[in-house]
Amino acid sequence: MNPLDLYEGKREFKEKFEKTKEQKIHEIKQTVKKYLPPPAKNMLDTPEGTYALIAIAIAIFIIFLRIIGMTLRLVSKIVLIGSILAAIYFSYLYFSHTG
Repeated sequence: MNPLDLYEGKREFKEKFEKTKEQKIHEIKQTVKKYLPPPAKNMLDTPEGTYALIAIAIAIFIIFLRIIGMTLRLVSKIVLIGSILAAIYFSYLYFSHTG
C-alpha cells in the first residue's frame, strides 16, 4: 500500500469544503438580512460590521438570560463585558471606515 494514497483527493476535498462553506455563509447572511432593519443590513457586507453584530447578539443574549432570572457567574460577566467592548470597537471600525 502506498502511503501517499491516504492523501489522494485531499486538495479536491479542501476546495469543495471551502466552496460549500462560503455558500452556506452567504446563505446565512442573506437570511439574516431579511430580518435586520435597514442600517444593520449593510453591516453584514463588511467583516467589522459582522463582528459587531455578533458581539451585540451575544450581549443581548446574556442580558436576556439575566432578565429571565439566570444568575451571572464571573465567566458570564466577563463574556458580557467583552462582547459589549467588542461591539463598541467593531462598530467604531465600521462607522469610521478605518478597519
